[in-house]
Amino acid sequence: MIEAATELLRESGPTALTSVNVAARLGVTQSAIYRHVRDMDELTTVASHAVVSDLTSVMAAAVAAPETTWGDGTHLEHFARRLVTLIAEHESAFRTIDRWQHVEGELGDGIRATLDVGAQLIAGELESHWRITFEYDAPIDESTTAAQLVHARLVIDDVIAVARSVHGAGPDRRQLATRVLGLRLFTGWCAYVLEMNTRLGLEVPALGSPGLSSPEYSLV
Repeated sequence: MIEAATELLRESGPTALTSVNVAARLGVTQSAIYRHVRDMDELTTVASHAVVSDLTSVMAAAVAAPETTWGDGTHLEHFARRLVTLIAEHESAFRTIDRWQHVEGELGDGIRATLDVGAQLIAGELESHWRITFEYDAPIDESTTAAQLVHARLVIDDVIAVARSVHGAGPDRRQLATRVLGLRLFTGWCAYVLEMNTRLGLEVPALGSPGLSSPEYSLV
């Protein structure tokens, strides 16, 4: 029953999670549903938590970037390729995030919380690589921390946007998505460096210098 409820949530959102629809999917009567749950609110809660738990695992895998150096174009190419592969393997999860992240209720709240955690993880990755690249070890203030979180959330937005083009795509379309995502990740890193270095009075490096090495892609 929970599996049927989670499928309905992923496919059609919270409004589709009714006793009529769940019973129809299971091939049972409506009354049979209430032998297992007190009411539909309880089933919605359980199903929403199940969906969000799956999404959290996928998001954690997506934002984890072992051995990725943001200012190195070659590393970003590999990171983008890994992300596109992950998106293709978990199309349902990324589609669920994209479709229902703004919906009211437990599903939307859970998705937004998952995205917030993802943004925090990416912000930490960005700051760590930035500190190493520019040898900066002083604390940063709250406004700068807030700014880097915005940059991190924009990285997630780019990943979700690229995921739309990956759904059901063949090898050529995935290759294009990988190239676009790699360039978007690099652009995001450049914007982040400009933000941080300007705020903290550091020199902004020229494009192509160490720390700002862009991915190199063929346009064919």
